[in-house]
Amino acid sequence: MLTLRKRIAEALEEESIDLREISRRFRIREKEALEHLQHVAKSVGPGRFVMEPPSCNDCGFSFKKRERLNTPSRCPLCKSEAINPPRFQVMSHARRAPSKDEK
Repeated sequence: MLTLRKRIAEALEEESIDLREISRRFRIREKEALEHLQHVAKSVGPGRFVMEPPSCNDCGFSFKKRERLNTPSRCPLCKSEAINPPRFQVMSHARRAPSKDEK
């Protein structure tokens, strides 16, 4: 039987998922899902964990430089609280993005 973190990592290998969906799918609180996600990000190895950055629904601002995995509370440009959450995926070894050393 796989651990919860391994099941989350497998789900992320299949598709891109946001934090709320992880919480629903595995029937855990979002705060707990965030803790597991942070561990998965460290354990899968460099270059395999991919985060699609959150973005503002109103002005389209993308939080590209954000490293934290949770959703920002509001947009720094327009102050809107309508933020699309970040989505996460674990790339397989075959499809992973090249690391900085490989470029």
